Amino acid sequence: MATLTMDTSSIILASSRGAEALLGWFEAEALGQSVELIMPAHLRARRHAGFARFVQTGVSTLPEVTTSPMIHKNGETRRLQISVKGVRDANRKIVAVEATITPRDGE
Repeated sequence: MATLTMDTSSIILASSRGAEALLGWFEAEALGQSVELIMPAHLRARRHAGFARFVQTGVSTLPEVTTSPMIHKNGETRRLQISVKGVRDANRKIVAVEATITPRDGE
């Protein structure tokens, strides 16, 4: 299992050891990078719009867990399961987004 935490502009703030194992990026390489680092180019505009909408409204149009292609550091595309949740401040405003990424069942 991998965990990535991003700020509201999708910059990676934290990356778990599981992310290193699953996606190939060491935490030091991923920190400060856009989450688009792991997104296929053809999905970036749609992901950007959905991410911005989620940060603003707290409502995701995705199922609780969805399968999405992601790019490993070696360039290989992998279909992984992802779920996201908002990290909220005392006023319930989303200040970060935490993504949990896992291999698909049976892989």
